[in-house]
Amino acid sequence: MRENFRAWAETLETFFLEVVFEERHDFKAKATRAVLFGGSKVFTVAVKIRRWLYNWRILRDKTLGVQVIAIGNLTVGGTGKTPVVEKFARELQNAGRKVAILSRGYRSKPVPIHTKFLNKILLREDHTPPRIVSDGKSLLLDSELAGDEPYMLASNLKDVVVLVDKDRVKSGRYAIEKYGCDTLLLDDGFQYWDLRGRRHDVVLIDRQQPFGNEHLLPRGTLREPPSHLARAHTIFITKSDGKTAELRERIAKLNSTAAVIECVHQPLVRRKSCISRLSAGWLSAR
Repeated sequence: MRENFRAWAETLETFFLEVVFEERHDFKAKATRAVLFGGSKVFTVAVKIRRWLYNWRILRDKTLGVQVIAIGNLTVGGTGKTPVVEKFARELQNAGRKVAILSRGYRSKPVPIHTKFLNKILLREDHTPPRIVSDGKSLLLDSELAGDEPYMLASNLKDVVVLVDKDRVKSGRYAIEKYGCDTLLLDDGFQYWDLRGRRHDVVLIDRQQPFGNEHLLPRGTLREPPSHLARAHTIFITKSDGKTAELRERIAKLNSTAAVIECVHQPLVRRKSCISRLSAGWLSAR
């Protein structure tokens, strides 16, 4: 049942991506784009209002008294967040910090509805512990319960705590009290505004599609207007080909103070079989 639902969801996702990026031009696609465009306008207003409420302290964020590093992006889809989160966690841990990665567990197996309902009715939500993917010693959950990205991070980082919960204030507090963590990495956390304190925002921008198709969800892939890049302290340009002068110029107009770092993806080896390795030089010659 779950596999059938996932297959259906992936088919629907493919259809919407083809519509959003104008790869389909039939009547159904055009009508869908018109509806999505209206939804995008509503979403834009909602995002700006929510940001205004936080800026004016009507909605209150929380602090846990530790270093918080939020790593995320402006768009939906892959920009290479997971390797960057892993690199930050590894370097911080090697520098003597006690690190916890906090993830919302995208596409992980959801909590049963009846359990969620009971927790809400009995006011147990704040006391229900997060899912512990790794306690910094052992891998405790599989990819179905943890989600693919938290599971991969926990597998590659044996000595780092990895927790999954939509409420990352709660999971952050749990990491501090249970494991003595002094640094919290928010995986996909740029839009998570509930947790502040000593916070450093890292934003990844895909060189190939830096701002998607310039539309916000659901007509486009932007989660926030490009102007919100001004909140970032560090900006990574991922999948860079070195030809980024135009993109850097636009970034500078949106945020003139953030450090900008380029990430280049290139093959190191090619695996011909389970035992043979061919050098990247061999690959580039062909």
